[in-house]
Amino acid sequence: MPLLKGNIFESLANKVWNGKYADDVGIALIHLGAAGWVLSALAQILMLARNKDIDKKEKRFLIPQEIADGVINVGLYYSICQIIKNIGDYMSENIQYMTKKSSDFLNMMKPDSRSNLEFIKGFAETFRSNGISTVKKQRQNMSTFLNGTLNYLKGKNIPENFTMGQDFKAAFEKLANGRTLEQQIDLVEDVQRNFNAYKNGVGVIAAVGASILACNIITPIARNIMANYSQRRLMRRNARIAQNEKPALQTPVASKTYIQALRYPMPKSNTFSSFKI
Repeated sequence: MPLLKGNIFESLANKVWNGKYADDVGIALIHLGAAGWVLSALAQILMLARNKDIDKKEKRFLIPQEIADGVINVGLYYSICQIIKNIGDYMSENIQYMTKKSSDFLNMMKPDSRSNLEFIKGFAETFRSNGISTVKKQRQNMSTFLNGTLNYLKGKNIPENFTMGQDFKAAFEKLANGRTLEQQIDLVEDVQRNFNAYKNGVGVIAAVGASILACNIITPIARNIMANYSQRRLMRRNARIAQNEKPALQTPVASKTYIQALRYPMPKSNTFSSFKI
């Protein structure tokens, strides 16, 4: 039975990894980092909720503040890491930087004097619009180009009404020059593996660099701003509570003798009553 459970867990882990993270380790690092921030925030909130030394009135103020702090931490971390990683992916997909193997392959296959970027963008759009490529994201030009080239060589996803343009024919003729179909497929798959490894490495570097930036510079500054704001709010709240709990000033109580004197005036002497000026 334990072996069965282990197999189920291993199968699930492999399915998750192969389905989403195998080709993009950078996004896996970002998601794991964000999960760490979430768990840290939950631990803080749970500690506040279960701490018996903290007054209930204070908890009603501190727990929402801790939730807001956690949202800021997770939101800033994920946003910064994702933005920087997207920039790295964009640069890789638009071959602003590429390996020698990718460069040699494009120069070999390119039929005219267009730049490498113009070449792959044109072919990627053709593969994308005709459904030959299975890459879904619009900006992944190099991935779309390589995926579409492989599918075309393998005869996959090619619509019946698809017609090859002159530049398309020239590019595949150059690819086929002196190579069998299997050799062409092996060559494209080798370039694709090389590009994916390069893009993965750029993604990992971008994710690690972004996490360092977020965790050590931007997020602490935002947390300090939030903490100062929360501290001022707490001080104002405590001041209001202290003001409301001050004992009211008591008016002095008149003496019993004085009250009786007001109720019952002292009798006047007849001497003064009969005296006239």
